[in-house]
Amino acid sequence: MKIGRSDIHIISDGSLRMDGGSIFGIVPKAIWSKTHKPDRLNRVEIALNCLLIQTNNLNILIDTGIGNKHNKITQTRFHMRGGNLVKNLEYYGLYPNDIDYVILTHLHFDHVGGCTTYEGGKLVPVFPKATYLVQQRDWQEATCTNERTRTAYIEEDFLPLNQTNQLELLNGDTEIISRLWVRHTGGHTDGHQMVYFESDGEKIACLGDILMIPQQIPVPYITSYDLYPTQTFDAKRYWLKKAREENWLLILGHGTTEKSGYLYETNGKTIFASIEVI
Repeated sequence: MKIGRSDIHIISDGSLRMDGGSIFGIVPKAIWSKTHKPDRLNRVEIALNCLLIQTNNLNILIDTGIGNKHNKITQTRFHMRGGNLVKNLEYYGLYPNDIDYVILTHLHFDHVGGCTTYEGGKLVPVFPKATYLVQQRDWQEATCTNERTRTAYIEEDFLPLNQTNQLELLNGDTEIISRLWVRHTGGHTDGHQMVYFESDGEKIACLGDILMIPQQIPVPYITSYDLYPTQTFDAKRYWLKKAREENWLLILGHGTTEKSGYLYETNGKTIFASIEVI
């Protein structure tokens, strides 16, 4: 799809299943199960969508999915069907050496697992020439975990990036290249960030886990994993309003059938109008 003079593609790493209650937080199962029917273990399927932006002769990737490093126990627990990112990039004629930047919304395992892999028994970055960008606050939280947060992080996903000097830690809102910004949102994690890009007046954004799926548009619909819920509420109010008013194309990191679309308001209710980006 063209955005101004730039190309964008949604690249799938696959899917996994997570507990439905954890995805919808305080929303009762009687409500969320109408759109997301759980399996016998109360899990619902969520996609692992990564965004590729091609602009100014640069290839920029947003998030990397779960990758292919997980043991059998973890794969079974989450019904993981991932590790497809590199193969799907090849469809567009791209290989790991072609990626210039990898922007990580945050360091949870379902967003950064595809950053590293094993080669000859050694853990290495998947994209050897890329600069990996993450907020300093998120790095701090991921490397200094507690009883609540530690299960969401797998150090093998991100520590090698620092060891190969490919990691760049950001301090708040940052313009990566002209008209490509990351904006610190907090909420889901202390250092969670969204990505915003503009080309010839057209605007696109990936809100990360501030908006995982279209069914989370109502402000109270957030995950139980959000460490700072009131920050998530504030971020959703602000950025969804801005996206609607300025006609942003939103890319949803975990949408299965609805992966991208625009917001509009009818009868005081915000609606997600899905469109296909290939």
